[in-house]
Amino acid sequence: MQITEDIDRLLDLGYSIATESNYVTLFDMILDSCVRFTNADGGKLYIASEGKLKHLLDINLTLDADRKMSSSQADKMAAGDEDTDIFTYCYHHPEDMLNIPDLYEDKRFDITQIKEYDKEHKYLTQSALVAPILEPGQQVLGVMMLYNCMDVGRNIIPFNTDYERMVQSLTAQMANTLTSMNLIQDQEELLGSFVEALTTGIDARTPYNAKHTKHVARYCKEITDYINALHTKGNINVFISPNEQEQLHMAAMLHDIGKMITPREVLNKATRLGEGYSDLKNKLEKIRLRMKIDMLEHKMQVELWQEEDEILEKFLGQLDTFNTSGFLDEKQIAFIDEVAKKQYEGLDGEVIPYLTEEENQSLHIRKGTLTDEERKTVNRHVSYTAQMLSKINFYDKYDKVMEIASNHHEYLDGSGYPRGLKDDQLDILTRILTVCDIFDSLTADDRPYKKKMNLEQALRVLKEMANEGKLDDGIVVIVANYMHEHFDSLFAEMKEEERIEREEQEKVFGDYHTDAPAVEN
Repeated sequence: MQITEDIDRLLDLGYSIATESNYVTLFDMILDSCVRFTNADGGKLYIASEGKLKHLLDINLTLDADRKMSSSQADKMAAGDEDTDIFTYCYHHPEDMLNIPDLYEDKRFDITQIKEYDKEHKYLTQSALVAPILEPGQQVLGVMMLYNCMDVGRNIIPFNTDYERMVQSLTAQMANTLTSMNLIQDQEELLGSFVEALTTGIDARTPYNAKHTKHVARYCKEITDYINALHTKGNINVFISPNEQEQLHMAAMLHDIGKMITPREVLNKATRLGEGYSDLKNKLEKIRLRMKIDMLEHKMQVELWQEEDEILEKFLGQLDTFNTSGFLDEKQIAFIDEVAKKQYEGLDGEVIPYLTEEENQSLHIRKGTLTDEERKTVNRHVSYTAQMLSKINFYDKYDKVMEIASNHHEYLDGSGYPRGLKDDQLDILTRILTVCDIFDSLTADDRPYKKKMNLEQALRVLKEMANEGKLDDGIVVIVANYMHEHFDSLFAEMKEEERIEREEQEKVFGDYHTDAPAVEN
């Protein structure tokens, strides 16, 4: 019967080792199994960290203690630096598994911590089996101590040497598992740092965009946490799993990565004319000067010169408004049309149009700063995002990142881009990202081409888009409820974090940002 129970426990442990993803839970299982398989009364687990051993787990059956060490406890109970410490000795000499019948009688080691533990808990730690946790490459990942082997009468006895092989086998499995988990963690950290690097790349091209990216990622986290809180209270059925939250965060950080391919002159175009404003102004001033010279040299009639000069003077006086105004009315467009028809004809046959076709198109932008062609160029960033992310090997844990990031401009009614997806083709994570992306675009305070909306104005826009069938009404309501309560403090917190980050960056790199403002989202 005993053999059957041991086999069952070994099978259960083997399954746990293969399936458990939380390393603390897994190590607790293995430590507990080692304690029970060897008839020990307790066990301690130390894990190597930065060249030192940190106390991670402690089990004591008599004292009914089974706990993970807090950070302060772990620091307090860290192994000593010298080989006189029993754990440190085993860490430095992994070839030796220590099987000690009586710790108090063995004079090789300083067991002050163990004595203090015993005194505090009115306990006696006597026999001990101390084993290194060795990875295949023989690197020591930690040390396990089992203590107080018990006979059937609950008397403390030395550990049977047969237990050494069992412990060696289980610690080897622990080491393999820890190595695998470390590799996975290293991969995730590498992927995370790669994402941060890409965000920094966008930041370097367009200063506002990294703020936008981080704001959207933060909003997504806050909203999903809020959704889960509502679920816990029983208010809604929706729950966002930890993995889904991680995927959404990564997608939010990467959703505008395609803008790295978008031409910088378009990406940073804050006015209708962009970099061409000064060129146009200088050209028109030169035309005025040349016409005046023509008039003074009697090559141009005075009345005609006065008429043309008044038009150019008036146009130049309004050019800054035409270039930067949030909206151009019919009267302004009509005046631009009038000027666009005119040209200067020099006596040498040179013809200079007041406005080139490109300048005319730019000044005909009713709202915003982009021409239709420039807007198409910016909109292509979503396709670029999909193309770039398709080259990244997102393993199963992040299998939805590319889809979420690539669909953040799609709407439920099919009017979005680039693929015109609708309804059930857009999962809840994509819907959350879309709403958070629009919300930040509306409330951002660093867009030179438009004024920041206050909270109520932004939420009104979201509600209107939900009523039109573009956005998920349920998510918009959740965002509105959350933002009514938390937006001011959250926005202030993000701005303070940005200030601190900017100061730290400037200390290291100086002010590396371009001063060029950014385009519409």
